[in-house]
Parts: sequence; structure tokens; C-alpha cells
Amino acid sequence: MSPLSVVIPVYNNWWLTQRCLRALEGLRGDAAALLETIVVDNASTDETAEAVGGFHWVRYLRLESNRNFAGACNAGARLAEAPLVLFLNNDAYPLGDALDPLVRVFERDEVAIAGGALFFEDGVTQAAGLVVLPNAHWHYSQRNLPPDLDGVTTSRDALGVSGAAMAVRTEWFLANGSFDESFVNGFEDVDLCLRAREAGRAIAYIATARFAHYEGASEGRFDREAENERHFYRRWSSSFASMPRVARGEVGAITVRSSSRIGPLPAAALEDLEEALRAFGHPIAHAIRPWQHFDRRFRRGASLGWFVDDIPPPGITIEGDGALARIRTHGAIELEVPWLPCAAYERVARLAIRRSEDPECRVVALAGSDAELCDTQSAFEGLEVVPVSAPMLLGDAQMREVACVVHLGLTDESAFGNVLLAQAGLPAVVVAREELSALFAPDVALTAQRNEIAQYAAHLVADPAARLRYGTLVAADAQRRFSPRRSAIRVVDLLCAARFGLERPAAARTDTPIAASAGSLNR
Repeated sequence: MSPLSVVIPVYNNWWLTQRCLRALEGLRGDAAALLETIVVDNASTDETAEAVGGFHWVRYLRLESNRNFAGACNAGARLAEAPLVLFLNNDAYPLGDALDPLVRVFERDEVAIAGGALFFEDGVTQAAGLVVLPNAHWHYSQRNLPPDLDGVTTSRDALGVSGAAMAVRTEWFLANGSFDESFVNGFEDVDLCLRAREAGRAIAYIATARFAHYEGASEGRFDREAENERHFYRRWSSSFASMPRVARGEVGAITVRSSSRIGPLPAAALEDLEEALRAFGHPIAHAIRPWQHFDRRFRRGASLGWFVDDIPPPGITIEGDGALARIRTHGAIELEVPWLPCAAYERVARLAIRRSEDPECRVVALAGSDAELCDTQSAFEGLEVVPVSAPMLLGDAQMREVACVVHLGLTDESAFGNVLLAQAGLPAVVVAREELSALFAPDVALTAQRNEIAQYAAHLVADPAARLRYGTLVAADAQRRFSPRRSAIRVVDLLCAARFGLERPAAARTDTPIAASAGSLNR
């Protein structure tokens, strides 16, 4: 019998499922009999049903209707033949051998649930287990912090772990109600963890079981979030009094400083970021007025330096020197993580460049610095070359249709132009450079050495089907990864660290967060 059954609930997004299955395939090797993989399809409407057959070792179950995360996982667990089940989102995949550490922890009889460390695509921590804040809200531990912190690298028992990569004892899971299907794509995992805790079982966070996770890539992931939250706290608020709490700090208003010499593209990126921060309830100021010192949001405010380094702590600076920018904290603790580029998807409609539907189109756009463009244009014999300009990206130029875009380098310090072109679905040829590899996953764009870029571009131009396929993939990838919402969350998490430092034990403020959190800035 296999020691582990991996159950993957899916609904559309075959390209993500394929990425996950390829990672699992790399772990099978000589131990194929030790790993069972079950894909449970929530009635996908894309190519999932046909394409999954290319992975002959996968057991496939197609449901007649979409039963969401909980229903699909429950159906998969009932099929599982192994004593342990790993529920793995299709937008997640193991980083190296993440499975053995999860299996080994179940040698402890008291463990009912175990989860690994989750990381964003750029290697920054997404979750090192789950913690409960003083206001009784759940939070990803160490979110958006560097991956080498003790809180990330140290295994321990936890209050909860994310359902994105959650292992359970199969028999225990099925005998204790499985996932509650009254939750719709949210709170199923913490509900299960609290049921295990109530029964005196342990939930283990395993730092050496490492997974990448897109976070929120499933369609409709947040559609029922408020209803799920109300349902969860109606059930569990009375149990929160005994739960340990963790403080991570709070931040209110954000004072933004940027250079007067900033270019139009970083200025547009900052505009999108500020709008996302406001949407989370953070007032944005470019100078503090005297009366604002009486506003408690400004008394617990912080600074953001946008490509400037002269900000008063506490705060963060976004800094770039030709490579992909970094975020540095200044204040209670010194940390550094990659900047998460962003552009508002609404800008795509205003772009003065778009993908041509004409199979005979031979126009190639070049994106990068002026020096890189001038050095390269002559290599594209037989193709019309169009340099991408700031007016094009901001909708202030005549519309141009192109077959593809060649990304020679960063368009600007914030990579705003690169991610906006990707969001627009312009198929991409990418020069093999570290900063571009961080923006374009290898399965959504063609990566070439500098002396090969003209050849790769010519092949892509000549294949209309490939242009459509890569355009669809790069758009799906960029729209998820490079939204201002995700960047704003990273900024707030780093600002909290700058004001407060790392997570630490704290006293509870409330056990009923729904009533207490009206107007809260840091939920």
C-alpha cells in the first residue's frame, strides 16, 4: 500500500494542474509505488478532462457539478488507498522532496494533521503555519517575511496549517466529518484544525516540507469569504479564550515619499499601489499636516520610500539598481525581500499596444532600456521592430498590433511595463536574465540567450497557435502574480515588521472578531 495519497482538487486552470503534476512526477522516480495521486475535477470546462490522460499514473475522478474545495477533497479522500492523504491545491507544488518530512511526522501517534512551509513564487514566505491574532483573526505566520527566519525554519506544533498543502490521517479524517462542505472555498482548513484540537490531537508545522503556492488562483476563491467567516466564528468563538495569541503589529496611515525625478512608469506603479493600500483602509499622505497628529491612524503610521532612501523610521524603502527592486525595512528590525511588481489590470484597456489576431503579422515589440533596444534592433532581419515606449504603455500613443514582445530587460525600476505587457496577453520571448526570470515562469514564456532571441522571436511569429497559447498563459500568470492587491499586502506586512519587529506572544483583545473588527485596518 502507498504510504501517501495526494488529492488535488481542481476547477479549470489546467496549466496550473499540469505544473503541479510535473513537480510530483519528478518525485516519483524509483519509488513510484509509494505515491498515489488523485485528481478530483469539479466539472471543469477547460481541457482538464482530456489533458490529464497524459499523466498515466494519475487516478482521475470527475464530479458532475462543482463541489468546491471541501467536496472535491472529501471525494478524493474516500478514494484514497493510503493511510495518509495530502490535500494539495493545483496552484501549489512541492519544492524538492517535501513529502517525506510530512509522512515522517505521523510517526507521532498524536498528530492528526500536518502542513508544510508555503512560499510565494519569488521565494518569500507565504505561511509558516497559522496563528491567531489578539483580535481573534487567523493569520499566516511570517507572511511576506524572508524565508530564513527562525519562525519559518523551525518545525513545531501549531494551532493550524493551510489547506493548500495539508496532510491528514485518512481514517481519522473520514471518521471525524472530513471537511465541512457548508464552507465554500474558505475556512474549511481552520475548522478542521480546531476539530482536531478539540479532540486533543496535534497539528504539526513541518518546516522542511516546502511548497510554492500561488494563493487565491482558484476561480471564485473569495466570493463567499464574508459568509464563511461569519459561519466559522458563530461555531468557534466560544473556544477562542484558550487559544494563544500572536501580535504582529499594526500600521495605520502611510506617508509616501518619492523622487521628483521619477519616470512615468514607476509613477504609474506607485499610483496603483497607493490605490490598493487605500482599499485596505490605509490613509495615504505625501506630507503630514499638523492636524493629522491628532488622528490615531497617523500616530501609528509609517513611511514608504519609493525609490528614495531618506525616509524617517519606521518604514520601508523600495530600492532598485538595475536588477529587480527590493523592499528594505527601517525601524524595529532590518529585513529585505524582493519587491513584488504590480500594475492595475484596468490599465490593459488603455494600452496602445496589443496582440495581433492576424497570423501574417510580423511585428515584434522590444521592451527594455533604450541602450538595450538600440543594440538589438538590427538582429531581427525580416521582422518589423517596434520599441515599447512609456506613452504606449500609458495609452498616449497610436495603437500598434504586434505578434509578440521580446523582453530584453526591465522597462523601468519597478518593472511596471514588463508586468503590464504580460497582463495584456502579449506572448513573450525573454532574455535569460535573473531579473526577468523572476517575472516570467519558464512554462508561460520562451526564454532565450541573448544571441538566440531573434531566432526565438521568428519561430513564435511564424506559429499563430503558439502565439495564442503563450499569450493566454502569460496573461493568466501575470494577472494573478502582479496585482496591486498582492503588492499592497506585502507592503503592509513589511511596514508592520518595521514598526513592531517579528511576531511575538500577546494577550487576547477579543474572542468575537466579527463584532470587534469594524473599521480594523489590518485584518
